[in-house]
Amino acid sequence: MNVRYEHKKAMTFIGFSTSILPDEGYKKCPEFWENEYSRRFARLWQTMTPENPIEKAVLENQIGMFAICDEKDGCFEYWIAGIYAGGEVPEGLKLFTFPESDWAMFSAKGALPKSLQDLNTQVWQEWYPKEGQKYTGNGNAMLEVYSAGDMQSPDYECGIWVPVCKAKKSDEEETAEIVSSMTITGIL
Repeated sequence: MNVRYEHKKAMTFIGFSTSILPDEGYKKCPEFWENEYSRRFARLWQTMTPENPIEKAVLENQIGMFAICDEKDGCFEYWIAGIYAGGEVPEGLKLFTFPESDWAMFSAKGALPKSLQDLNTQVWQEWYPKEGQKYTGNGNAMLEVYSAGDMQSPDYECGIWVPVCKAKKSDEEETAEIVSSMTITGIL
């Protein structure tokens, strides 16, 4: 699992979503992509000629290059999205904005959905309990990032980005650091 940290300005996305229960995510997210691909993307990718405002927005905003997982009470809202380039937001699409933030950015290679699902498991079962404890989430959402290319290729690249803030130290940790510094400098 590769991780890097990067600061990014606020980012606004445009897309459409569905609600999914957490324990159904690995099944329902790929199903949502399959259904929406056949409904919204298949003809459009063949012709690259939009026939309605939603198809125009899909092309102009590269909807499908990202997915947003926005945690809600008892479920998460799963978006198929693109970076909002401005302009009309057609009925049936909506906007989502991530605030300016530092990001933990994870990358993986391999065929979808397995490579992304494996990465997601690693992020939350390996990184988060260790390195991730140095941070708090900046909001309740995260991004899935997709590249252009053959999604079934063993060389396909994808990622997960988690907005983070440095965790605030508890009063006990701050007191311990102050005492340690004072001891080292000879004040105590």
